[in-house]
Amino acid sequence: MLQFTFSLCLLALASAARLDTQYLPPFSRPYSGGSAFSGFGQPNIQILRFDNSNNGDGTYNYAYSTGNGISAQEQGFLKNVGSANEAEVAQGSYSYTAPNGQQISVTYTADENGFHPQGAHLPTPPPIPDAILRSIQFNRAQGGYDDGQYRPQSGFTAAGFYNQGYRY
Repeated sequence: MLQFTFSLCLLALASAARLDTQYLPPFSRPYSGGSAFSGFGQPNIQILRFDNSNNGDGTYNYAYSTGNGISAQEQGFLKNVGSANEAEVAQGSYSYTAPNGQQISVTYTADENGFHPQGAHLPTPPPIPDAILRSIQFNRAQGGYDDGQYRPQSGFTAAGFYNQGYRY
């Protein structure tokens, strides 16, 4: 019985030690095609260029490109250093090939006013219709423009309505 148990253990160890690609980490498996975004069985992509510099004073830059056509670069700096309006500003670009074969290129700036991308593939809003634009301009000229800011006022208005701080 001891010999049978020992043989069974050896057989289990031998079958577990068998090198089967399904148990290898994803990038160790042989590449067999498939989706570009599946993450399994993808080849290792060569880094062709990588530059990275951080000067410690708020200025930095980096750039990289890969063997499959991905590239990116960015520069950043501090604006209004030492003031209450100090802000980090970043400018850069990136590009890659989409799964449908379209070349995607984006340039951008990012600052205290947000992220502002530009690219031929990005949708753009339609123009404001003339009638609405004239109405906005008229309201601003008449002083009826409300900037949407909360003004802490309370009480009853001349018309008898309770005012909770918003200007209507």
